Amino acid sequence: MKKKLAIGLVIVLALMGFIYYQYTRSFSYQYTAGRQAEEKKDYYAAVQHYQQALKKDNTDTRTLFAIGNVYYKMGSQKVLAENYLLKAVKLDGNYTRALRLLLQIYESDGAYDKMETVQQYAKSDEARAVFKDYLIRPPVYSQEGGTYDDDIMLTLSTPEGGDDYEIFYTTDGKAPNGVHGHLYDGSIYLTEGKTRVRAVCRNANGKFGEVESHTYTIKYKTPSEPKASPDGGEFTSEKKVTLTADEGTTIYYSWSKKSRTPDTSDKVYTEPVTIPEGYNVLSAVAIDRHGKKSKVYHMGFSYYPDK
Repeated sequence: MKKKLAIGLVIVLALMGFIYYQYTRSFSYQYTAGRQAEEKKDYYAAVQHYQQALKKDNTDTRTLFAIGNVYYKMGSQKVLAENYLLKAVKLDGNYTRALRLLLQIYESDGAYDKMETVQQYAKSDEARAVFKDYLIRPPVYSQEGGTYDDDIMLTLSTPEGGDDYEIFYTTDGKAPNGVHGHLYDGSIYLTEGKTRVRAVCRNANGKFGEVESHTYTIKYKTPSEPKASPDGGEFTSEKKVTLTADEGTTIYYSWSKKSRTPDTSDKVYTEPVTIPEGYNVLSAVAIDRHGKKSKVYHMGFSYYPDK
């Protein structure tokens, strides 16, 4: 009898051991153990338990988020954190906790292009609303950066969906935030030289978004030398000379016995001018609104009327 009881006890204990063994390998046990380890900040153990839980159900978004969250807390495992959070978001586009942490990682890296990619997985208004504080697109520039030969009146506008945004900008290379940035309220007038314009939007909650930068190099071109018609010569009857120059320039001219360089104190050309009697040199220069001067035109004209 005693022998039978002993055998029965052994069988019961073995069965209980087997049940306990099976329980410790269950999803519920491993997930709970992971939570307990995470609370104790034993992140390595937490990941091990969560990984065991994931083997039981590799589509469980809670576990995917938990692993991603622990890797994020480790500080040096952002890539692994991103991978697990992204899996959770792809499986459940309404998982706002996973979305928010994933966007937080992207924000710290300035990876706004990744934010735009992830946005496609947001399935509800609540999930899409999470992006409002992270995916703050940059202002739209009226002109691309590049090389120009005249001044630019640059305008900035808010992107689509950013009606409540404010725009801040700098032209000295500093970060265009509330400390260094100027609040945009009209236009930015760019003149000769090299200017880097950096601009950013700030949403209604005071968060700054993606910075857009364009560099503008403006070098004024030298006006072309004025042209005359006729271009010098000898004349026996009254003749007028027509002067032409680049659009936007003013022609200053003078008649003298020898070549000279006209300036703004000389006559302004407005209509064809009559060749004076005798031999005279017509000198003309074109000056644009920036004060850039062309080469000086010089040509001799002889006008001796028939007697």
